[in-house]
Amino acid sequence: MADGSLSQDELNALLGGGEDSGGGGGGFDLGLGGDSGGGMDIGAEGLDAITSALGQGFSPPPSPSKGVGGGSKPMSGASSSNLNLLMDVTMSLTVELGRTNMLIRDVLQLSEGAVVELDKNVGEDLDLLANGKLIGRGKIIVIDDYYGIQITHIVDPMDRLGMVGM
Repeated sequence: MADGSLSQDELNALLGGGEDSGGGGGGFDLGLGGDSGGGMDIGAEGLDAITSALGQGFSPPPSPSKGVGGGSKPMSGASSSNLNLLMDVTMSLTVELGRTNMLIRDVLQLSEGAVVELDKNVGEDLDLLANGKLIGRGKIIVIDDYYGIQITHIVDPMDRLGMVGM
């Protein structure tokens, strides 16, 4: 697509390398190397976590058939170039100042000048979200006439997968 975003079919083709005539496998091949099939077998639980993180409408491509025997296979040139294609896909990055829950009647009564109390204290780290998922925390800063965030903590990728169900 011309605007830098990819369709679901294009993402499936990039991540899965297109349709495969083999069946089986049981895992989702990310094409990152590490097993005899040329991909990383994350199993059904990992697949559920990733699918949940990617949101509704995502369906992973079929996984390639696994060969018999061990050994590790380095990342192929095709997988590497497919991953490089994803580097230009845009994501929504959000800095969250705080949250609150309100009754609908209270929201409808909001007007200019109203104050809404949030759940964060002054000086507390702000949440940094990528496509709605927590990836880090940081302090608010001012750069010229713009706000910015100075990253103080990046959430471990394995911890991010654990937060998917939350």
